[in-house]
Amino acid sequence: MSRFLLVPLLLGTLTACSTVLEERSIGRSVDDTNASWAIKSQMLRAEGFALDGVDVEVTEGIALLTGRVPREDDRQMAECLAWSSVSVRNVANELEVGPGPSARDRTRDTQITARVNARLVSDRSVRSINFNVETRNGTVYLLGVARNRGELDWATTHASLIEGVVEVISYVRVAGTDPNLPARGERRAAACAGEALPSLDPGAADLNSGPQLLGGPETNQ
Repeated sequence: MSRFLLVPLLLGTLTACSTVLEERSIGRSVDDTNASWAIKSQMLRAEGFALDGVDVEVTEGIALLTGRVPREDDRQMAECLAWSSVSVRNVANELEVGPGPSARDRTRDTQITARVNARLVSDRSVRSINFNVETRNGTVYLLGVARNRGELDWATTHASLIEGVVEVISYVRVAGTDPNLPARGERRAAACAGEALPSLDPGAADLNSGPQLLGGPETNQ
């Protein structure tokens, strides 16, 4: 009996997976992961800059930079290096200049992230797999693709209700939107002040190539 139930159950699982992954494709996720590792590697090799405290998360082509660096020059170089990957369509530079966080602060942020994710998973109106949650100094950053504006509002609300959250900043794109923003090369040129940097991907030297930028952040306090 159970032998015959396996096929419909399996088909149901595959269908569910296909639906869940609709907004965030596997190919895009792989590109994001590779870009994150490549950018971080580039930062660790940057001589004369203290970038080891920079956390890099790339989701849907948006590179989120969080953490703390000693100098403003370090902050600017981190953003410039983030543009070295052609998979990056926008850079959200949320780096702060100053001493690094304490162990207590890091633990608190980790707990906040876990609680936000738990609320997203428990809400059937939200596909948690479409969202990436990061927390730094009590600020929650949301990345990914929402099916609609309502889902984004729910995700933002869930994050804002967690104890210890100071602010919620969303870099989430709503599915079906088509931002009319400057070309990727224009933003990279401005961030790097025209400096030539070693590229992380073939063809990255062409500053005017690549996809269009996504929109900027939305905040909820």
